[in-house]
Amino acid sequence: MHLRPDLSLYDSNGRLAATAEVKNKTGTTGSWAAKTRRNLLAHGFGCESEFFLLVTPDRLYAWKDVGNDPNEVLPSYEADAGPTFAPYLEDAGVALSPISGQAFELVVAAWLSDLARCHHGVNALTEHDWLEESGFKSAVQDGRVEHETSV
Repeated sequence: MHLRPDLSLYDSNGRLAATAEVKNKTGTTGSWAAKTRRNLLAHGFGCESEFFLLVTPDRLYAWKDVGNDPNEVLPSYEADAGPTFAPYLEDAGVALSPISGQAFELVVAAWLSDLARCHHGVNALTEHDWLEESGFKSAVQDGRVEHETSV
């Protein structure tokens, strides 16, 4: 069984640049993220992209160039997600807690789409140095985001 990521990000040429898994769980740690990534891989999740994101309402975890390494690998980058999602929640008139998993996934998809298209307040999009340092922003620039689709 092959699991599909919640969100896939493609570059401007249509190549897979990043995959994202969205978890509506708070109070997570880098260690939790590493275990979650390992468990996803153990259950058939394929990570064929340069970047893998694990996104929670309060933390952003990102790995670069680790592919399908089945070991517990700590995230390459970790950041506070609160300021990132606040503008989206305010626009929608929704509170972060409680928010359904599906609604949170839509918030994450909107953020990633805006990041790819450089919309919705440049400050909110550039507040994380890792986006630039890692090459993530340039990898997804002018690209697109797709939700999990069934085959």
